[in-house]
Amino acid sequence: MDNFMNKIAEKIGAQDIIRANSQAEAKEAERIRLEAEHYKALMEELRANADNFKQNAEDFKLTAEEYKQHLNEMISDAKAYKESLEELRADYKEHQELLEANETRIHDVGVQVYRNVQAVVEKNQEKNKDEFKEVARRLESIQIGVETKNTAVLPVLIITLLVAGADLVINLLRLFGII
Repeated sequence: MDNFMNKIAEKIGAQDIIRANSQAEAKEAERIRLEAEHYKALMEELRANADNFKQNAEDFKLTAEEYKQHLNEMISDAKAYKESLEELRADYKEHQELLEANETRIHDVGVQVYRNVQAVVEKNQEKNKDEFKEVARRLESIQIGVETKNTAVLPVLIITLLVAGADLVINLLRLFGII
């Protein structure tokens, strides 16, 4: 019964699918985290170079207003990216909750399947026991019939052997000319 249940569990493989989804989501979260760190490093680099930009603003002919505008655009882009990160985190949490709910459902279905299989096996065992009893009864009646028939055949067999032996002796005596 355990082997049968193990085979069913191997075929279902839902745990493997859930684990694979979890791993994929973890990799995606790690990729997003690394991307966020990269943008953070770029922002720090921009801030470090901000002083150089101020000094070179005349060379680039950027006014203070244009510089502020570019800086504000970068800040708004960073805020938008941060908001998308928060949305991804919320989606990740929702997916985790769905996976946990699915695991519970899969477990419940597995328990139901196990109980149904167990009931079918028990029912078949009772049926097989009845069939084996019937076969044993028939075998016993056949054995009784064979034993009674063999006892009637044995005397006939002995008489036949004696007659055949006597005929052989008579034929041998005739062959040698004794009779």
